[in-house]
Amino acid sequence: MPDIDGLMGAIFGITLIGVLASLLLPIGIIVLIVWAIRRSAPARRDPAEEELRDRLARGEIDLAEFQVRLRALREGDEA
Repeated sequence: MPDIDGLMGAIFGITLIGVLASLLLPIGIIVLIVWAIRRSAPARRDPAEEELRDRLARGEIDLAEFQVRLRALREGDEA
């Protein structure tokens, strides 16, 4: 006579693995897509620092003034 309890346990185990795999696969794909999008997105920069860099590039301020103002901006953020 076949062992019915063992067969039912095997069927339950296979079903459970199938259900978990069907849930984890889409979640894993979504996590991978979100990670890839965040990794490829450019880092957000402070608009004040960007303006300061632009002024340096246009020659409106020299490097020494740029460094002093950049330090002041960054120290102001930490306070």
